[in-house]
Amino acid sequence: MKTNKTFIIVLSSALLVFFLIALNYYAFFQSEYLIYNLFLAQLIVFSLAACSILVHSIVLMLRKVKSPIPVITKIVILTETNVPLNEFSLHDKSSMLVGKSDTIYFRLEGDLSSDEYALLNRVENNWYIERLSSELSVSLKRAGEQYIYKLKPKMFYKLQVNDVVFIGNERLLIA
Repeated sequence: MKTNKTFIIVLSSALLVFFLIALNYYAFFQSEYLIYNLFLAQLIVFSLAACSILVHSIVLMLRKVKSPIPVITKIVILTETNVPLNEFSLHDKSSMLVGKSDTIYFRLEGDLSSDEYALLNRVENNWYIERLSSELSVSLKRAGEQYIYKLKPKMFYKLQVNDVVFIGNERLLIA
């Protein structure tokens, strides 16, 4: 929406500049009266102001063009050698509870003591993870980083594409 508004501003500025240049040309080359030459001086100043608005608008539009941020669409369960075992779509989800009981949507296998380990919540287009169990280790390895962060209970951590969440011995790739 903002790009459309910026485009309209740039287009209207360009049309204004074109109109003023044509008017300046007419006043300078077609007029024989001094009053028109004075008017021409005013139009030139106004044209320069309009040109600066046009250039400023173009610069602002180019600054706002950024590469799209990847959107999280699924969670992939990985093996210890990072081979995908299973995946869960997050397309129509607003939250997901991770645990081992049958009532939990995202079920993990293994000898784990607690039933609920982590909660994933979507706020607008961002996903966050909250560690629920204080008994089980829940960690986060950010994409492109070597360090693994141990998550504190009841705190929210923003997830990004290619982050890996470690819950006990399980690895969850955020994709």
